[in-house]
Amino acid sequence: MQQAVGASTFLAGRLAAQYVRMSTDHQQYSTDNQKRAIADFAAAQDLTIVATYEDAGKSGVTLKGRPALLQLLQDAQAITRAFSVVLVYDVSRWGRFQDVDESAHYEYLCRQAGVQVVYCAESFSYDGGAAATLMKTLKRTMAGEYSRELSEKVFIGQCRLAERGFWQGAAPGYGLQRVLVDSSGTVKGTLHHWEHKSIQTDRVIVTPGKEHEVALVRRIYDWYIHQGVGCRRIADRLNAFGICNSHGRPWKSQYISDILSSDKYVGTNIYARTSNKLSANRHRNPPSKWTRSEGAFPPLIDRATFEAAKTIRAHKTQNLSDDELLEKLGEFVNSAEDVSADAIDREAGLPARKTYSRRFGGLQNAYARVGYQPSYRGASPEVSRASRAAIQHGTREATDALIAAGHRVDISMDGTTIRVDDELVIRFAVRMILPYDGRSPRWRLRWPTYRSPDIFVILRLDAAFGARLDFYVFPRGILVPGCELSLSTGSRYFERFKMFRYSDHSILLELTERTSLETADGSLSSHPNHRYSSHADSSPQPSDS
Repeated sequence: MQQAVGASTFLAGRLAAQYVRMSTDHQQYSTDNQKRAIADFAAAQDLTIVATYEDAGKSGVTLKGRPALLQLLQDAQAITRAFSVVLVYDVSRWGRFQDVDESAHYEYLCRQAGVQVVYCAESFSYDGGAAATLMKTLKRTMAGEYSRELSEKVFIGQCRLAERGFWQGAAPGYGLQRVLVDSSGTVKGTLHHWEHKSIQTDRVIVTPGKEHEVALVRRIYDWYIHQGVGCRRIADRLNAFGICNSHGRPWKSQYISDILSSDKYVGTNIYARTSNKLSANRHRNPPSKWTRSEGAFPPLIDRATFEAAKTIRAHKTQNLSDDELLEKLGEFVNSAEDVSADAIDREAGLPARKTYSRRFGGLQNAYARVGYQPSYRGASPEVSRASRAAIQHGTREATDALIAAGHRVDISMDGTTIRVDDELVIRFAVRMILPYDGRSPRWRLRWPTYRSPDIFVILRLDAAFGARLDFYVFPRGILVPGCELSLSTGSRYFERFKMFRYSDHSILLELTERTSLETADGSLSSHPNHRYSSHADSSPQPSDS
């Protein structure tokens, strides 16, 4: 430890704070040992310790997750601080930052505020001279390099364990379970979610999980390979049955996709697909960097079944070009008896309608690219063209008005959706008043479930004359998603929805107008970034048409 020779006058009588940190390095760096050494140093230098800042179990490679050091830096720069010296055991306890300038920067913040940082166990002096500065830089570099070398050693060790078939991750996934074994391979029990091993020499292996989960994994492969059911439909089917995933939550298509593509279901242990060494951002590693162990644990499905699913996935949408997508759609519309969005989703081997909507800005645009003209439940081609023209005109009309009012407006590829000031999403649709099933003229209403907007605007058209009648403007929450209503004049729904009926799009200008917010003292805030207000007190009255 540094002695007090020639330096007691410099520090004597001053008030000090101590900072201690321990990660998992060595027992020599326990917080008790650090405090004891710092106390001896303070006594020798006639310092009085008035505050303690402690980060226990915290890595030193970054400032993130070290609340004590953050608080110390904040208190050191406060005018009312109670100390003028910070005592740290050594440079590595201040941090093993990968950038030596970062470590020096935090010390500089203290020194700039009039607080001296002193490393008690270091051999260099703390007078701020050139020799001390050079030694601190060297020590900081060595501390950072120690973390890099240790991280690489740990990573290599984990890869070696993965090669031997031991599991290095967290939850293995649906249908699988983690089992704890000791150094001799004797099973000690099952590890449940959020449970970890407590003895360093213990290891974790993966085995098939509950019987009903294993059976369901095999059924998912059967649905996908032999029945042509896609990931989205499989997830919907499981949710309809009330079956939850391994976390007790509803299924999503991505979960099904993971089951169909993960090598662990054929007994292969793969490690290091991604890495985030030294608390850096996680990044994907190339396959050449992966660690693979074939037959590491009992498979849930055979290799032939897995390869069959892999072949089907290889021909899915993400690997198809726009021309290939259109070729498949062209073959379908030329051979199918029923051409509709639902029929497209049901057709095995054909990408989903959402894929065509995403790639081409709408299913109608994809139809046009393959030269197909769909028919609409009694509507003639002339009326269909009038419908498309009406929605284009209505969207453009509203967009121009919003831009003139000073808003920024972005329009979707298909021209049916606009985003106002990057905050409010408005979707437009046209509904024809048509006779359905031999009954009186009526129009259908359903809240869109795909890319649900904040406001849904319906332009009603008279199919007989192609003329626009009125606007219906529905905010989110008024209509039940996916529930279709058939409305006619005089129906109970017609009367209920009259309050959302307007003669033109001027209501959109009012809905998107910004308003000042009332502050706690009753005054109005002039902050420019307020949310939208509906101006319920001054909203225009619905039309009587």
